[in-house]
Amino acid sequence: MHVFHIHYHNTQGTLMRILNAISRRGVEMPYVQAISIPTGHRVTVLLEVNVKQIGQLSRDWHAIVDVMDVRAGAPTAEMLELTADWAAAPHPPASAGVADPTRAARA
Repeated sequence: MHVFHIHYHNTQGTLMRILNAISRRGVEMPYVQAISIPTGHRVTVLLEVNVKQIGQLSRDWHAIVDVMDVRAGAPTAEMLELTADWAAAPHPPASAGVADPTRAARA
């Protein structure tokens, strides 16, 4: 797991663009915290990503105009403690697949 600290100016849609970069890749976010700091705002996100995804996400976040800084690091014990029940939490059911896709197309 990796933790990302993203400093940004709180203009309309900035936080949503930051989070959309994660959701487009289908990465789960067991921990997200957005706070106001004296120099702007900061969102802290805990993600299970590989090295390639770290580079992709960092590049996407740096491309957002209002993002000032992106840092990756190791999660704290508190974050890991809060996410311990993440796997046990109820998730929405996966969508049922169609057994025969040609049959669905004919319907």
